[in-house]
Amino acid sequence: MPSLPDNPSLEWLRKQAKRRLDDLQRDNPAAQLADAQLAVAREYGFPSWRALKAHVDGLTVDGQMFEAARSGDLAALVRLLDAHPDRLYARAQPYEWTLLHAAAQSGHPAVVGELLRRGLDPNTREKGDNTYAMHWAAAAGRLDIVRQLADAGGDVVGAGDDHQGEVIGWATMWDGCDDAAHHAVVDFLVSRGARHHIYSAIAMNLAGEVRRIVAADPSALNQRQSRNENNRMPLHFAVQMKKPEMVALLLELGADPLAVDAMGQTAASYSQTPDADRPVMEQIARIVSAEFESAARGNRPPRGGPMDLVALLALRDWDRADALLRANSALIEPSAGVLHLMSQRNDTDAVSWLLAHRAPVNGLWPSQGALVTPLHLAAARGHVAMVRVLLDAGADSTIHDSAHDSDPLGWAEFFKQPEVVRLLKR
Repeated sequence: MPSLPDNPSLEWLRKQAKRRLDDLQRDNPAAQLADAQLAVAREYGFPSWRALKAHVDGLTVDGQMFEAARSGDLAALVRLLDAHPDRLYARAQPYEWTLLHAAAQSGHPAVVGELLRRGLDPNTREKGDNTYAMHWAAAAGRLDIVRQLADAGGDVVGAGDDHQGEVIGWATMWDGCDDAAHHAVVDFLVSRGARHHIYSAIAMNLAGEVRRIVAADPSALNQRQSRNENNRMPLHFAVQMKKPEMVALLLELGADPLAVDAMGQTAASYSQTPDADRPVMEQIARIVSAEFESAARGNRPPRGGPMDLVALLALRDWDRADALLRANSALIEPSAGVLHLMSQRNDTDAVSWLLAHRAPVNGLWPSQGALVTPLHLAAARGHVAMVRVLLDAGADSTIHDSAHDSDPLGWAEFFKQPEVVRLLKR
C-alpha cells in the first residue's frame, strides 16, 4: 500500500482522482468522480474520500485550527493562533466558513468568546448559505452563543441568507426547532429588534402574529420560500411542519388550497400523515361537491383532477370517490400521482381502496426531482405498515428512481428509517 507524501495537498489528490477516473471509465463508462475518489482513498488506507480529506486537512495549520474550533479545544486553538496570528481570518473550503462559524455551529461558547476577543467580525458571511455564525447558533438553539454574537455587534435580523429565513427563521423553520431552547432564542431575537415573518410565526403556532402579518400585507399568504424549499408557500410549510391549526388559519385568511410550489406540487403533497392537512382536504371537497351538483344539473359525468380524488379518499367519501373515478378513469394512472400521494401520507385505507381499483403499484411519478414509485415515498417516510401493504400488492423493491439511481432500500437508508431498512432487507 503506498504512503502519502510528507506534505500532501488536496489539489494533488484531486488530480490523482481525475486521472483515476479516466482509467475507470475505459472499463466502465458510467463511472463517476466519486468512484475514483473512493479508489484513491482506499489506495492510501482510508475508508472514504471524506476520511482522507479530513486527514490531510488535519496536517495543515488551518485544518488543525478548524478542528479545534469544531471540537471546542480552546487550549489548542489559542496555541495555534498565538503561533500563527495571521490565520485568525482563515476560511474553510468549500464554503469559506470562518472559525467563528465552526465554533458557533458546534456549540462552543468559550471558543466563540476567544475568537470575538481577537477581533473576528460576527457579521462575516460564509459563501454557501450566505449566513452569519449567528444563523447556525440559532439553528442549534444556542441562546448563549446567539447572545455572545449579538453583544459583540451581531445583526439579529440577518436578512439575505440563501434560504430567505433570516436568523429568526433559522431558529424556527427546521425539524427539531419546536422546543424550549429554540423558543428562548426567538424571544431573545425579538427583544433585540427582530420581527417575525409569516414562516417563523407559523412554525411557532403564533396565530396572532400570522393575523397581524397578513393584515399588514395580504400578499404574505403567497410569499414563497427560496428555491432550496422548492419555492413553497405558507400553506405548504404549515402542512410540512404538521401544524393543523395554522393550516386552518391560513385557509380562513384566504390561502389557496390548490396553489402549487415550483415543482407543481400542492400543499397536500407535503403531508406525511392522513390528518396533517384535513382543513385543506375539506376545502377541496367543498369544491368537488359543487362540481357534483353542477354535473347533476347538467346531466353529465362529474369532472375532476387528482387532488379532487385525493380529498375524497382522505375524507373517506368512498361513494363519490368511486363515482369520480368512473367518470375520470385516468385518475388511477401513475401520472396522476394519487397512489403515490396516499402512500406518502401513510393512508393505508385509501391505498387499499386504490389498489382494489387496480391502481398500478409500480408506476413512476415525479417527486423530489425524480421519478419514483409509491414504495420509494413510503420507505423514505418510514411508513412500515404502508411498505407492507405495497409489498403485499406486488410492489417491486428493485426499481430505481430516475435521478439518484436508488431503490426504495436506498431511500430508506438515506432518510434514516431503520425499521423500513430491516423490512426491505428481509
